[in-house]
Amino acid sequence: MNGPVNTRPPVVFRIAPSAAHDAHDEGQERRRERTAASQVERLFRHPYRSIAGAFAVALLGWGVFALLTDEPRVLWWSAAMHSVQGLQLLLAWRFRRQGRAALAEPQQWLRRYLVMLALSSTVWGAAAWWLLPSTNWTATSWLVGVLVAVAAAGAHLATPYRPAIYCWLLPVLLPLIAVLLREGLPLSLTLGSLVAVSGLVIGVFALSRHRLLMRELQTKLDNDALVRALRQQVFLVERANREKSRFLASASHDLRQPMHALGLFAATLQKQLGSSPLQPMVTNMIRSIDALEQSFTSMLDISKLDAGVIEPNLQSFPIRDLFRVLHMHCSGQAEELGLSLRFKPGGKIVTSDPHLLERVLSNLIHNAIRYTNEGGLVVVARNRRHHVSIEVWDTGIGMAEDELPKVFDEFYQVGNPGRDRTRGLGMGLAIVKRLVVLMGHRLEVASTPGRGTVFRILIKQTELVEMDNMVIAADTVPAEVDANRTVLLIDDEEIIREGMRELLQTWGYHVLTAGTILEACTEVRRHAGVIDVVVSDLRLANDEDGIAAIERVREFYGAPLPALLITGDTSPEQVKRVHDSGHQVLFKPVRTRELYAVLRAVP
Repeated sequence: MNGPVNTRPPVVFRIAPSAAHDAHDEGQERRRERTAASQVERLFRHPYRSIAGAFAVALLGWGVFALLTDEPRVLWWSAAMHSVQGLQLLLAWRFRRQGRAALAEPQQWLRRYLVMLALSSTVWGAAAWWLLPSTNWTATSWLVGVLVAVAAAGAHLATPYRPAIYCWLLPVLLPLIAVLLREGLPLSLTLGSLVAVSGLVIGVFALSRHRLLMRELQTKLDNDALVRALRQQVFLVERANREKSRFLASASHDLRQPMHALGLFAATLQKQLGSSPLQPMVTNMIRSIDALEQSFTSMLDISKLDAGVIEPNLQSFPIRDLFRVLHMHCSGQAEELGLSLRFKPGGKIVTSDPHLLERVLSNLIHNAIRYTNEGGLVVVARNRRHHVSIEVWDTGIGMAEDELPKVFDEFYQVGNPGRDRTRGLGMGLAIVKRLVVLMGHRLEVASTPGRGTVFRILIKQTELVEMDNMVIAADTVPAEVDANRTVLLIDDEEIIREGMRELLQTWGYHVLTAGTILEACTEVRRHAGVIDVVVSDLRLANDEDGIAAIERVREFYGAPLPALLITGDTSPEQVKRVHDSGHQVLFKPVRTRELYAVLRAVP
């Protein structure tokens, strides 16, 4: 008894050509199709003009011949000729009607063109069989001249496609040559020989022009292929850059959460320990947290610039005020390292964004201090043609010429192959370049190895009219915190809620905490008093969103409460989104003094 029949198909293992081989074959096939499409486009470039010219030549040719010979057969030939021209006109109309879609089927249109060309050349060549030999040598010479001229003109139009050249010349000239040579008369033999030589010359020139056109076409296709390859590479580079930004943003967000909590607990611990012997240990811990925060801030700045959410606020101001601020911020570090730091404002007034320009110069100064072992730095403002040049000179290690274009790349550091983290991430000059371009200024760098480096920021000179609106620096002192103020804190992570609650309570705030939108609304309903500000994380559990949470709380509370968003997501899309929301934004890990300053500023 036979067993059950297995109907399952057998497993087949095949070895196929590599993907690169398939891509090569596909590329060759696509190239042939594009070549054929270009040939069709050239053949049908001016169809109506060509048909009109052929119609005029045919009309003139048979008209003159009829007047010279009174031959009735010429009428039958003219009828056949103009009928074929009518078909050519119909084909040209169909091609024009389809437009660019016709080029999707180039081989089909090449065949149609050849059929019409064969009909036309056959009718032209039939003129020799139908109308010659003639006893009127004037008429014979006229017809020979017309046919040779037609052969030359048609061969010129057919040069984009080699088969079209043969399909045109042979049917037009071979019957004429055969008829003249068959007649055997000296004049006819001479004419036949001249026609043969003319046809050979016409054919040689037509084929030479065909080769030139094909070389031109192949060069164009090669250039198009290079352009496509370049665009593909640009696309891949841009995609890789976006993926890098997303990766940095994702990694930054995941790291910012515990860093944010650590900073909150450290700040609370420092305040509670007071003058305890453990105070220095907590201070060192906070310094380490600050160093990490600086690294995160650098990545955040890059994300903000890539997202396009930073807009310069250009205004005219004395560079002296900015130099004073920089001296207060940077002189201490230079003094600790035994370096001199001098500022020479020179009474210059510039038009720029004072905060962004301060960030740029601060990065340049700290970068110079980092790479200077002895000597010092000079920051000077001077006139340079139509610009004010703000220059940062140092006597540091300098850079080789081939390193100058690289120093503005992200994560690149001169003389730091071991990636010593005490020398930063290598993001400072990348931020400098983006900020300078954003403000519309120019940036130059010159360096000599072993002698030092100079960075120049070239700012267009300020017009006199702009000086009337010059901003004068002013200091303001925020008001003290009202001890009766209430904060609604929304965060899905309990450790963050706990750390933030303890910190805010040490500042005198009453804190309501919630992990979801529903819990936030419940806290609003339970609280009998006034809520002064809502502080919410951007990413909440269960796909809830901090922006939506703030809007929901405002609706439930019945008033437009001041709100603060806190997020560790630094992707360009999210950075732009939170800024577009109109809420104040702080990025994790939040520095306690920044949080304190924002809360104090809430009316």
